[in-house]
Amino acid sequence: MYEVIVGNIGTVYSGGSSIEANQIFLEYRKDSREGIGRAAGEDVTVMRDGEIKYEYIASLNERE
Repeated sequence: MYEVIVGNIGTVYSGGSSIEANQIFLEYRKDSREGIGRAAGEDVTVMRDGEIKYEYIASLNERE
């Protein structure tokens, strides 16, 4: 089971397809980087079976 979670939006995908999860991750990561919509500056995380598979730490949450 895969989940894609976006900062203040929450879960934007939940399902069994790694391909779909990856595509959605890339779309939201792009929006986060480019400051587009509600995803602007937000972290984007892909979970597989409850464990982090990979994540993008956005500008709003970078440590100084």
